[in-house]
Amino acid sequence: MEISVHSLRDHIPYYLTQDQREGLKRALEDFSQKGESVSYYTAHHQGELLQGDGWDALEIIQFKDTRRISTKGILLSNTCDMDLGNKRERPPNIVFAPIISLSRYRKLLASRGLPTDVISSKIESIKRQEVTSIFYLPQGGELFGDYIAYFDDLHTIPVDYLDCLDCEQNLFTLSQFGFYLFLFKISVHFCRFHENVARDSAQ
Repeated sequence: MEISVHSLRDHIPYYLTQDQREGLKRALEDFSQKGESVSYYTAHHQGELLQGDGWDALEIIQFKDTRRISTKGILLSNTCDMDLGNKRERPPNIVFAPIISLSRYRKLLASRGLPTDVISSKIESIKRQEVTSIFYLPQGGELFGDYIAYFDDLHTIPVDYLDCLDCEQNLFTLSQFGFYLFLFKISVHFCRFHENVARDSAQ
């Protein structure tokens, strides 16, 4: 998948002001030219629960042995579904993807015997957001290193679980650019209209 100004700017959200739209266009252009130097994070909206937020101390249950593990993660559920002020008949669960350090991923590739140049090429593709199943998170916010999230490794927790966490466990909030890129990659990974399967026709 190619992330470019041309593949993204036609889908810029309608609710942004003209200045915000122009700012997002500039960020997209900067990303296509300078890559990871574009800011993925914002210092605004502290204490709010937003889609794409990074949190520490999220719990997952291991499939093989049912162990509970605390991990860093990025929230995939949309913002309104996570709003603790919304009263519902059935409290929703929050969907999140664990995030791991890029250095750990590099070591994993090396442990599988991949040549150094192949590993470096894969890492560069990830940083350019070209791998559809992985979202790259550069160092920033409370992330003291580069991280990645796997979109094929998702977990859920009750929405009120986050209400019990300390705000200091909020690792980052995505900027407008970071959030837009995040949504685009989620859409590409999960919602492909062109799957090349004619479902009502015999193979």
